[in-house]
Amino acid sequence: MNKKFDKFKQWLSLNYSDGLLDLNPPASDDEIEELTRTIGVDLPEDFISVLKIHNGQKGESAWLFDSQEFLSTKRIIEEFNIWKNLLDKELQGKVSNPDDGVKNDWWNKKWIPITSDGCGDHYCLDLSPSPTGTKGQVITLWYESSEREIVSQSFSQWFEEYLSELNTGNLVYSKEYNSIVHKDEL
Repeated sequence: MNKKFDKFKQWLSLNYSDGLLDLNPPASDDEIEELTRTIGVDLPEDFISVLKIHNGQKGESAWLFDSQEFLSTKRIIEEFNIWKNLLDKELQGKVSNPDDGVKNDWWNKKWIPITSDGCGDHYCLDLSPSPTGTKGQVITLWYESSEREIVSQSFSQWFEEYLSELNTGNLVYSKEYNSIVHKDEL
């Protein structure tokens, strides 16, 4: 993951230097331990390796992943707890319309948010897929939509596909939106 993340930082330095400056220092072992203890599940090694490169972003500049904030360990815990509270109070028995391979929960305690748009939409690591899914697959979780889509089979695949979209120019930094967006959204 180091080489892949270096390519991401290179793209940021050429296309959006403020985004590069918005990256946090590496997550400490204590921060990662607090995260895994709070969420109650072990994270995939490819995701942990990225946290050890940069613990998300500060959030002082535009969001780095397709109009979504790259969450730090602290922000993952915050978003996880928001969803956990919603599950306990409002989401009991509510079901989603998932892709094959994803459980039909509205939210599952083993769906770990790794990005956020600030309005309840996330890319999540699915650490409890249905029997036809893959543990560690990346799924969408849009608060107001019942769809739960599989985006990639793993975090490293998702990140590599994102890098490809950046390097082919399909994703660009937009001053107008102050975010990295698909070029067809401009």
